[in-house]
Amino acid sequence: MNCKYHSNQEALSICVKCKNPICIECSIKIDDKTVCRQCVQENLSLNSVETLSQNVSKKSFLKKFLFFCYSLIPGAAHMHLGLFRRGLQLMIITFGGIALIDFIGLDFLIPFVVIPAWFFSFFESHHLRRQVERGQAVSDQDLFDRQWFDYTPLLTNRRLIGTTIIVIGLLSLLQQIDRYSFLPRLFGNWDYYHFLRGSLIPLSLILGGIYMIIKARQSKQPEENSTKSTEIEIS
Repeated sequence: MNCKYHSNQEALSICVKCKNPICIECSIKIDDKTVCRQCVQENLSLNSVETLSQNVSKKSFLKKFLFFCYSLIPGAAHMHLGLFRRGLQLMIITFGGIALIDFIGLDFLIPFVVIPAWFFSFFESHHLRRQVERGQAVSDQDLFDRQWFDYTPLLTNRRLIGTTIIVIGLLSLLQQIDRYSFLPRLFGNWDYYHFLRGSLIPLSLILGGIYMIIKARQSKQPEENSTKSTEIEIS
């Protein structure tokens, strides 16, 4: 992100008045707040620097209350701060996770998604707001930074993904069996149609996981055979 007034220089802070990115040459500190020279010059023609400091420091109750309301919705406060990528990812993880868990019938897992995502979004949004108020530049980064945790090997490990899908499918199938009380109604008037329809997704997950594990083994066998043949030739 480059400076608003010097396009060849990197922005190190954000003006708390006009919200433009500014470099160190354009930055002026007023009561621990960072203001750009342009805003200072514009306000000097009308008022003194002390009046500008009061205007910068003053924040209405309505703005604080609105931001607090935004922070109650995962990702909304981030979008209000201009962090649309991060806010959208938080919304997708929270509400998309709820929809996916409800779709496969594992409702008991919803708190494990909603509670951590809500607390993370709430406290981080207030932390980022304080950084913006101090005039610090906040970049719109992804939630999962590869520099912190390289998750690429996990995405390429078919056996691990297949095993995870099978476990999710089995848990979902057990949930369906418990929902329709399979054993007590085995010889009674039992709703086989809704049970089979609800079990279609779990069974598909289990079969898909088994397929991924089989494909992973098949792709690994040629590599092992080529390694053995190479060792034989060397010996």
